Amino acid sequence: MRLSNRSARLSLRKGNVIQVSTQRRRLWPWLLLPLLPACGGDDGLPVVRAERGTLPLVMIESGEIAAVRSQFVRPPQEWNGSVVIVSMAPEGTIVAQGDTVAQLDASSLLREVTAVEDRLHNLAAQREGVLAAQASKRQSLVDAVAMAELSREQAELQLAKLTFESQTRQQEARLAASRAVVNLEESRAKLTAQAVLDSLAVAKSDLELAAARADQTSLRERQRAMTLVVPLPGMVVYYEQEDRQGKRSKPRVGDTVDPWRPIVQIPDLSAMQVEMVVHEVDRHRLDVGMPVRLRLEAYPEAGFTGKIETIARLATEVTADSGVRGFAVVARIDGADSRLRPGMTAIVEIDLGEVEDAILVPRTAVSEGDDGFLVYPRASWPRPLTVRAVALTPMTVAVTEGLEAGTVLVARPPKEEP
Repeated sequence: MRLSNRSARLSLRKGNVIQVSTQRRRLWPWLLLPLLPACGGDDGLPVVRAERGTLPLVMIESGEIAAVRSQFVRPPQEWNGSVVIVSMAPEGTIVAQGDTVAQLDASSLLREVTAVEDRLHNLAAQREGVLAAQASKRQSLVDAVAMAELSREQAELQLAKLTFESQTRQQEARLAASRAVVNLEESRAKLTAQAVLDSLAVAKSDLELAAARADQTSLRERQRAMTLVVPLPGMVVYYEQEDRQGKRSKPRVGDTVDPWRPIVQIPDLSAMQVEMVVHEVDRHRLDVGMPVRLRLEAYPEAGFTGKIETIARLATEVTADSGVRGFAVVARIDGADSRLRPGMTAIVEIDLGEVEDAILVPRTAVSEGDDGFLVYPRASWPRPLTVRAVALTPMTVAVTEGLEAGTVLVARPPKEEP
């Protein structure tokens, strides 16, 4: 008997015996090949024949298909308050980038958009009114400056005419010219001050308009964000969430959702994997890179291959309060296939190697005694024969010592000798 290189790497349990357990009752044809029984004996005892051969060591687990990469779709996280789902694309729909997958209730936003647009219209009208009033007032001030300049010129001209008049009249003319200069300076100052006030009023109107336009842009962006679109091609899978009572469910039309919670998961179907949990007693048998074979319950005729990619460092409880602990294992599936969809159940065969050139005995013909494993040769019935087993599967035992090939054994020996 020889162990292949792969099986030689396995840690052994129960003495030197490799035991391969399964999580499911389904057995594959290769497990049945060494189990062909011999005919019953003359006394009616069922018998089998021990044969020399090779025993594949395969762990069979149940797993779930998942995408290697996924993108979540959710409402923008900066929103305050919850939103209501009003429509959803059917789950399982194949979508392209930019396609709509869900529509959220935008009625409150529509009212806010209408209000801010009305405010924009009023502010724009007010700005036009301010500009018109400023133009009218500015024209009045310009006219006042022009009149003041004319008055100053007239006063200076009058003063020049009175050169040869009395000192009294000349003094009156000089005073009138001075008043005309002061009036002109005051008119110019008023025009300058009014220009500053006008610019401040326009700037205030512009700021109010800019703030309203910013509100309008923000509301329109939020309104557009109420339509959830996919960021990459894939398949629509609604994200299952857990409520406060621990009940898990997927979102539906009419549900209220929080902005930070994902609604849709878009898996990338071009790269798939299978996720499973391996019992903690079998963890030592697994290594990253081990080959796996898997079949889908939905397509039992199709076979897929892959390799173990990750094994969890820590064990977790398989189900709540079960006390059963296991390690999460992920195997990457080779290539891409349109039949592979997230959530499908897969039967996974993990290749643990094989036992070569051993004596193979059906498991039903082997009993466990205090000193090891027992078989019951038909020739010496009911006296048992102690043998050394090196590997056990649910159907077959590989024996290395104590038994010859071709020996006829009682297939189902009684628990107690007669």
